Amino acid sequence: MKVLDKMETFLALAECGSFSETAKRLFCSQPTVTNHIQQLEEKFEATLFIRSGKSVRLTAQGEILHQYAKKMIVLFEEASLNIKNAGLSNPVLSLYASNYLGVYILPDMLAQFYHRFPQQRFELHTHCYTDLIGLLMEEKINMAFLPIYEEDKYVQGQLDSFTLFKDEFVLVLPPDHDWAGRKMLYARDIARIPLMLPQNSYLQDCILSPIRSLGIEPDTIHMSSFEVIKKSIKAGLGAAFIPYYAVRGMLDTGELVTKPVFGLRIERNNGFVRRKSTPLTRIESDFCEYVQGVFRSASNE
Repeated sequence: MKVLDKMETFLALAECGSFSETAKRLFCSQPTVTNHIQQLEEKFEATLFIRSGKSVRLTAQGEILHQYAKKMIVLFEEASLNIKNAGLSNPVLSLYASNYLGVYILPDMLAQFYHRFPQQRFELHTHCYTDLIGLLMEEKINMAFLPIYEEDKYVQGQLDSFTLFKDEFVLVLPPDHDWAGRKMLYARDIARIPLMLPQNSYLQDCILSPIRSLGIEPDTIHMSSFEVIKKSIKAGLGAAFIPYYAVRGMLDTGELVTKPVFGLRIERNNGFVRRKSTPLTRIESDFCEYVQGVFRSASNE
């Protein structure tokens, strides 16, 4: 596994751009990182990184190796998963996810997973955030894919959390709105239109806190879900900040439009959590590793 270890170090350094940050990420010493890179450079008889102070960046030769290293890691993970599953009686992978991730993110992940491992059976259950946390607290499930809120003390204290990606909330309007022709909106504009919010209190705070930091207290209308909110926007009831992935389809068709708000950025972490007291099953662990690999590869491109 020595070659793979060195390739993982190489990929981490390419992403972090710093030997010290790479050592922290890989939980190893900085000399170990340096040694791995030196051995790779000796092996390929090429300089892979340009050093500039405490930061590094890939050389042209390093860029070439970067592409092959990513493929090597993905192929190894595929081989490992196929070998593990070869001797099993095809266990079912039961996944639990928030409505948002279950509708807009996980289907693509599952499609890719199925195409690579068609023998694997799976089922996907979607629930609201509160219900998912309840299932975890009652120890009815081991893990769940959901938004990760720092304000949720139970998640932060009792569960292991793993961030997969961060998504941005965009301000969405009906296409016939007076502001649809403007290139830029301002925080003061938000106070002049009803702002629709989901019922989840953590999500409300995620949206409202950045707005309030600009001295704006908008008039709000609470809705049950993003789907209801999108239909209400289309009907002309108001505007809303919605995760881009949740509204992408309607933006592409022109049913809704989005406008940037100067000085305002609303983001949220998404990933999966697992109970600390109970280890994941092998197939659950394998799927989590697979999904992490997909997002890691995407971030390196």
